[in-house]
Amino acid sequence: MPVTLNKKSKTFGFGIRSAESFNHMIKISKPFGSIDTIIKWARAEMSSEWRWQLVQPSSDYAPGQYIFYFDNEADYLAFVLKFA
Repeated sequence: MPVTLNKKSKTFGFGIRSAESFNHMIKISKPFGSIDTIIKWARAEMSSEWRWQLVQPSSDYAPGQYIFYFDNEADYLAFVLKFA
């Protein structure tokens, strides 16, 4: 079961949030070096809670696999249209 983080815990500045608590998710595969651009875009464009999880790191030989979680349907659809 994937675990994601949110900003509600007072101890460390974040709390644990289960993947099942998000309304939408998508798993993507992207080549080496592209995740930074995706994260930068998501930080600038998403209007609601979202998280991402590394499933498999990318390498020169294989794309990385990532799961993105969203609360807002509009954020999810924007992400799908841009990166899926």
